[in-house]
Amino acid sequence: MKYPFFITRHGKLEREGGSLVFVGDIVKRRIPLGQVSEIHCLARVSMTSGAIELLSERRIPVHFYTTRGEYKGSFINDVSPRGKLHLEQARHYLESEKRLYLAKTIVEGIQNSMALVLARMGVNPVKLNSVKVDGETVEEIMGREAELWSHFYRYFGEAIGVEDFKRTRRPPQDEINALISYANAIVYGLSLSSLIKAGLDPSIGYLHAVNDSRYSLSLDLADIFKPLYVFTAIKSALDDGLFLKSDFSRKRNAVYLARSGKVKLLQALTNTLRRTVYISRKRYSYMGLMEREAGKIRNHLLGGKNYSPFKLKGS
Repeated sequence: MKYPFFITRHGKLEREGGSLVFVGDIVKRRIPLGQVSEIHCLARVSMTSGAIELLSERRIPVHFYTTRGEYKGSFINDVSPRGKLHLEQARHYLESEKRLYLAKTIVEGIQNSMALVLARMGVNPVKLNSVKVDGETVEEIMGREAELWSHFYRYFGEAIGVEDFKRTRRPPQDEINALISYANAIVYGLSLSSLIKAGLDPSIGYLHAVNDSRYSLSLDLADIFKPLYVFTAIKSALDDGLFLKSDFSRKRNAVYLARSGKVKLLQALTNTLRRTVYISRKRYSYMGLMEREAGKIRNHLLGGKNYSPFKLKGS
């Protein structure tokens, strides 16, 4: 199984023969492309034409973020003709009944993921489980999603010993929110890669409306896996006592990760993505679950088995 490769130092990606090399001010490292599914540049990273050519040949996407972890854009070699699939994506968005089914099912997947993660943290999420994901419009379904996240954040706060935990963003106002915001952006990039691999157009989503600022299907898929990826990784890192005050920086009312904090969080996230689970006697890494989910959406759109939400048994 291949896994994401994270770059947290400023530098340049270059080609040396058939190899990709990262060159920074104080480091030079060969990147093992045979083990890499995608590259996430979380610092100022440029690419030479040779590196672009090599990454294009290997079809390895590269995602770029600001130093604060905000997604900026991607380099993806996606040249395969997928007209029929993309037409079906558009049809399922434009036909209200078809879009409503997918939006509802995606939120059910989010709920399943939340309940699983909280149960593994020793929390009984009664209020979260009692939310019925229903509605006659996508807007009503999004209201159910917002209700689920409200319950989830409160329960997560209980699990990590933070009373009355509240989600703050743009900017995050405490250390926990800084961790969540940074990891969420990574999961958005992972989602984008998974959708591209499945041949899907990430700009046509079903829960999130189509717009020109974000890939709405990437948001849909990322939300299903944020509980499993982001909050599992953060809880594990907190339990291990990994983070120090020096791993964060404060600017007025905003809290951001220092480079040392980014490295620790990314390692915890990588460890989470490498976990494995069996589904129908087949072994999947947590990273593979997202790619599997993208494939299920693709099959649904093409007239295969109806999409059913992500669900794992608790431990």
